[in-house]
Amino acid sequence: MTKLSYAAGAFAAVTFLACAVEKKPPVPESAKAVAQAYVNAWDRHDSVAVDSLLAPDGLHEDLSQNVHAQGRAQVADFLRRTLRVEPDFKWQVTNVIEEGRYVALEWTWNASYTGPGPDRKPVTNRRISGRGASFAEVENRKIKRFSDYFDAATFFR
Repeated sequence: MTKLSYAAGAFAAVTFLACAVEKKPPVPESAKAVAQAYVNAWDRHDSVAVDSLLAPDGLHEDLSQNVHAQGRAQVADFLRRTLRVEPDFKWQVTNVIEEGRYVALEWTWNASYTGPGPDRKPVTNRRISGRGASFAEVENRKIKRFSDYFDAATFFR
């Protein structure tokens, strides 16, 4: 009976420890992988993943929209605001160049848009599409800076 009790206790302890270990997704190693994971998190509309990939003081700027989101809270707010006007956006990287901790990305963006158009007149559920580029700086496997460059008016043609 003692051996059976010992075996049952050991099994219970091992089971408890196995359940207590939190499974975390693998951390991307290269700057290119971090930048791609960040874009993928945006594309999935996954604010938790975006937050996990951004440095605490990380910057995501969207120069076309005059957005300068500094830190995790502001970047999360930027993602929420984007989802309000483009709830089904898809962001797809088409080309990537990596040099050390710097990454340049070309991409396409497709969405249904509701909000003010380029002429400031209201637009409702209009399909938009466009191309752009981003520049990322990665430090310690986190996005330190992510800058988007595109001509927003061309998305409405």
